[in-house]
Amino acid sequence: MTDLQTRSAADDSIDPPEGEQAPSGDVGSADTPKPGQRTINIPDVPVARILGVALVGVGGLLVLFFLYLLFFTPTTAGRDQARLSQSLVGHPLNVFNLVNGQIPAEGSPVAVLHIPQLNVDQIVVSGTSAADLMNGPGLMPGTALPGTVGNSVIAARRVTFGGPFGGLGSLTRGDKVQVTDGAGTFTYKVVKNVQVAAGQQDVIAPSLNNRLTLVTANSSWFPSGREVVVALLVGRAFTIPGVTQTLPTYETGLSGDPVAGGLALLWSLLTVIVLMVAVYVAWRWRRFLWLIYFFTAPTVMFFGLFACAAVARAIPATY
Repeated sequence: MTDLQTRSAADDSIDPPEGEQAPSGDVGSADTPKPGQRTINIPDVPVARILGVALVGVGGLLVLFFLYLLFFTPTTAGRDQARLSQSLVGHPLNVFNLVNGQIPAEGSPVAVLHIPQLNVDQIVVSGTSAADLMNGPGLMPGTALPGTVGNSVIAARRVTFGGPFGGLGSLTRGDKVQVTDGAGTFTYKVVKNVQVAAGQQDVIAPSLNNRLTLVTANSSWFPSGREVVVALLVGRAFTIPGVTQTLPTYETGLSGDPVAGGLALLWSLLTVIVLMVAVYVAWRWRRFLWLIYFFTAPTVMFFGLFACAAVARAIPATY
């Protein structure tokens, strides 16, 4: 009897419970790779985290851009003005050659502008492209040299790069403006201060009277036209040989550099891509976080500053 009970208990331990199947012991089951097969483990990429960093990167670029315009560009403009002033002191012939009609190359100093009411003492460069006006006020190519016959047009920025013409709208009739160049020192008196919207008569056209036209953006936030001050020459005009120049249309319209917009987009994309790659690499190799940060931080700052510089050239030249 005892042997029968022992045998029965052994049989019960082997048989599976009712409704269940015994394990087949098949080595080729779905959970077990067959011989010769290779298992590929797909990493659980933190997509949400990477996209979040991309959005943070875009926001950081916007903040960096505004900080660049408001705080970094005035320093740049001051440094460029000091460099231009030194070039006048070291090479006076660069200015006095103007008497012979030799207009300096674009970006070179051409005159000194003094507006007492605005506390403006600025070196004027030749040219009014976005890059030229980063250095200071610019004499528009093809217009008259200050102190000579015709309309002399000087444009400058309102907000960025020190905003030398930020207070242009406060000039009133009778205020004086002085310009010194190779032909001498000349005084102009303001006769009107107006805003010119798109489609109105252009203020940079040649004139029969001898005048100085100062131009900047008409708003510190969303410029849509021009702030214009017109001043007439006091005394006789100096006569020098006329010089005609061909200038690109974007310089006439005082718009931004058309190439800079694409460069700004390229540098911005590179900045965001570097951030996204850095997050993925940091997630994969957490042991090297310090090394990843060490290489990523300067790269992001480098690309970001290039993006800001390109955007600064893409916005209207007088902003």
